Amino acid sequence: MRSTPVNKRHAAAKLTLLCAVMALCGCSSLPPGGALAAESGQAQQAQQPIRPGFAAQDTAAQADGRIVVFGLRGSDHVFARYLPSGQPDFSFGTAGEIRLPRSGTGGPAEVLRLTVQADGHLLALGGQTLLRLLPQGQPDPAFGQGGRVTAGLPAVPRALASLPDGGVLVAGGSRELAADSSGPASTLVLTRLLPNGEPDPAFGTAGQVVTALEDSFLASSVWPLADGSILVGGVAVSLDGGTYSRWVVARYNADGVLDTAFGDGGVATVRKDRFAAGRPSDLAVDAAGRVLAAGFLSSGVCTVTRLLGSGQPDPDWAYETVSDLRVLPDGAAPDSGGVPRSVPGVSLALLPGGQMALGGCAQFGSDAAGQPQVRPVLARLDVDGGADPAFGSEGLQDVPDSAQVGVTPQGNLLVGLDPVTQIEP
Repeated sequence: MRSTPVNKRHAAAKLTLLCAVMALCGCSSLPPGGALAAESGQAQQAQQPIRPGFAAQDTAAQADGRIVVFGLRGSDHVFARYLPSGQPDFSFGTAGEIRLPRSGTGGPAEVLRLTVQADGHLLALGGQTLLRLLPQGQPDPAFGQGGRVTAGLPAVPRALASLPDGGVLVAGGSRELAADSSGPASTLVLTRLLPNGEPDPAFGTAGQVVTALEDSFLASSVWPLADGSILVGGVAVSLDGGTYSRWVVARYNADGVLDTAFGDGGVATVRKDRFAAGRPSDLAVDAAGRVLAAGFLSSGVCTVTRLLGSGQPDPDWAYETVSDLRVLPDGAAPDSGGVPRSVPGVSLALLPGGQMALGGCAQFGSDAAGQPQVRPVLARLDVDGGADPAFGSEGLQDVPDSAQVGVTPQGNLLVGLDPVTQIEP
């Protein structure tokens, strides 16, 4: 983001809202609960209504700039939509919110994903259920059973992507990664669905591909390419002769067959970690076809690395891990809103001009009194992975919550879950 003057910023918070002046950007925080407008150069506070128990897990921006937040409340999946100003969108559901009963046995830690399809439909992965909503929030009767698909998905779904033709990709594994070697290994599972939610018979076997490695393998991200091929990122954990993990990226042809020209027989090792706790959590491909993988090491340190289009390490990549920039050890970004939640770790967004933003990280240090302090930050890197000195302080910008980062169709950065902050270029 390049710094430009802004006249307004909008912000909202669940309990007490403070919109402070930020020299580099305008912002709007969009959590469940309302909004407040403040003129640039002022700081204001306002009490906002509370929506108890809402645990946001993902966000997405629609083409017109409206923001959808997807999360859990009790036994329901909840979608909340906001206008670009930060006000609840009362044309969406009831008072800007839609609640759908959760199906299956998903617990509080189930992984939720949200994306907006090209036609404006909302596509959401909630545990072992795939949901599609019409643009105004009603379940899509043309998708699965009344807008729901539960059959044919990976047993442990973790990643979601929409295809240009309205098809859907869901990636995950055959089981959770085991804490010991007594159980069977997990295999990578990739499912492709037709626009109506049925398995795509032209992909793998009955719409599904299963890939086994020597190690236990679980996908965490999926990225469709323009030529129809598919990248899947994940972690392979070995428990033989000591525990260690590998960040891996697999590339599949459009029919679901591994592309043997990529990496080692279709699977590239991005990096290795001596312990099993490290996780890759996001994947992107830049305009030059290079593959970026972001995540955290077993120490909790945030990192991002880059591969060439062939799956080989990129020698021009300059990013180095920074020991004081990390997620919490379990992969949960700092929670600024008081609702316990766990998010998938480090997130990555590509920006115009080849820069990239890194979310889900925090600086751990001490305050002026010497007390431990955790500061959620958004990092911006230049095209070769160095810190962008034009952004914040040495490439880092304090934000209320750094849990997720994305880019709106208008080119703004969307960061955090509670609250959500929109940062203008």
